[in-house]
Order: sequence, then structure tokens, then C-alpha cells
Amino acid sequence: MSSREKHRAAESEAGLFDLDYLYGLKKDVIDWCMEMNLIAKAYVCPTCGVKRVLTERDASDGCTWVCRKFAVNAQHVRGTVRKGSWFGESKLSIPENLILTYLWTAAFTLCRKIIFLQ
Repeated sequence: MSSREKHRAAESEAGLFDLDYLYGLKKDVIDWCMEMNLIAKAYVCPTCGVKRVLTERDASDGCTWVCRKFAVNAQHVRGTVRKGSWFGESKLSIPENLILTYLWTAAFTLCRKIIFLQ
């Protein structure tokens, strides 16, 4: 069983929601992150200098940047949508990162209110 499957099983056992479900389609999450400037809206291929195309794929985030011009061994050059963003080094999905960030900031705000009231 992969770590992702173990994580989903633990979520289910704990009665937590499937985090992907909370945000709908992965492409919608990517579009929202682009609107909020959390990830790049465009990506230029470092090899050929042409803009890469955002393509839906069966990847962890649902989309990748693909260079249609430069190819090695008949394969398109691909890159993650996370590159250069604060999601880049995380092993969590983008929706999981967003939920955890929201919960952390909400808890921080609540703690500040409690401290202020004392």
C-alpha cells in the first residue's frame, strides 16, 4: 500500500473529508491558484524559450506544463505546475496545502483573539 493510499485510509478512518472533493476538479484548483497568483499563469521553456502549454494529465496535481516544440526521444518536455511556487517542495497535494494553510491561519487568528481577551 502506497503512502498516499495509507493517508486516504487514515482520513477515512478519522471521518475526515476527501480534500480533493472539497475543492472540486483539480483543474479548478489550478485555475484558482493562478488567479490568486499562488502559481505561475504561464511558463516559458528554459530550453527553447517558447511558452509551455498547460495540459491536463493524470499527475498528482492534474496538470503539467508541456513544451510542444522541444522533444527528446519523441517525448514532450514536461514540468510541474508547482515549480517556483511555495507548493514546490511539498509532498502534499495543492488542495491539502490550501486546507492546512487555512486551518493554520484560522487557529493562529483564534489564538491571537484569546490572548487579546485575557
